[in-house]
Amino acid sequence: MNKMKTTKQMLPVLLLFCLPFFGSAQVKVDYNKIGTYKYQAQFMAFAKNPDAIAFAKNVRKISDFFIENSFTMKNRKGFDLKIITYGVRWDNNAAEWTIKPVKPYQYGLRGELAFLFQLFLTNGNQWTVEPPNMNLYINETETGGHGGIINEGEVQSELKKYFYVSTLAKEIAPGVQYFNSLTNTSGQIVVFNPKRPPFWLPVTVRELTQAKLKYYKNGSQSDRAVYDYIQPLIEGLSEEELNAPAYYGSDDAILNVNGKGQGLQIMKFNPDYWDRTLPPSAIQYITISYNEFGYNCSDESCWNSTKEAFYRSNGHVDFWQEIPKELPLEKLADLIDKK
Repeated sequence: MNKMKTTKQMLPVLLLFCLPFFGSAQVKVDYNKIGTYKYQAQFMAFAKNPDAIAFAKNVRKISDFFIENSFTMKNRKGFDLKIITYGVRWDNNAAEWTIKPVKPYQYGLRGELAFLFQLFLTNGNQWTVEPPNMNLYINETETGGHGGIINEGEVQSELKKYFYVSTLAKEIAPGVQYFNSLTNTSGQIVVFNPKRPPFWLPVTVRELTQAKLKYYKNGSQSDRAVYDYIQPLIEGLSEEELNAPAYYGSDDAILNVNGKGQGLQIMKFNPDYWDRTLPPSAIQYITISYNEFGYNCSDESCWNSTKEAFYRSNGHVDFWQEIPKELPLEKLADLIDKK
């Protein structure tokens, strides 16, 4: 069997910034200085919206959980911890932000929770501009917690509801699942209500290819060229493959759909997952970037080696990878709002 050609897998959205502000020199942190922490909600136009205010209070429960259970966050040796709830929204790509849902598979308010580690430096300065950070996503149906989005179509295109997902690596506890690719490069924890219907639904090759044809047929001249290319490829697919679950990848690396089980499976968010008897401010779905043995490692030995190397090179720990390992992950499910 020929190996499928796929576009490069998207890295997790929740990435640690490198060190552009300080150049290539190692950061020297004053670990004798103990920092404080501050939580704030940054809602822009929605600052006075009752749902947004309630959402911010609910998100505060998540930040408190991290601080109470993470040794690094609780002790704050060498940094101030700035915690911000961003972007309470339904759709941040619309011309104007709206508090109303714009897609049928959305319900709860979506947002990001950012932890910024503002390091104290031995030269007396503090790293406050794009410091090391980690983010997690709440009620996010499109950009958080998936292996990657299908990078096709305009912002409001129906193609945006499809994404490919990493495989289930481990069920940590009811309502807490760990997904990652075979290369350990796109790990994430999904926190959910296990009593609700599945949060992701599989997509058939037929559904996705028909959505692609519809989009490219009515688009620009370049879109039409894509249509002319993929249309005969799709017509050549067997009924068996059209009815099979869709996976990401194809020999031409343009169609990027196959029903042969090669690549990562393509999914869409299940609108029936949401408990719509709960208010929009409720937290029903959380995604956190996570790699059990660190980024690109598959065992403890590799993890120990890479984290030590990171510290030697950067002068501080790799926060977004180390902090989740300090948490009682099985208790994350308690953060989900239920009836």
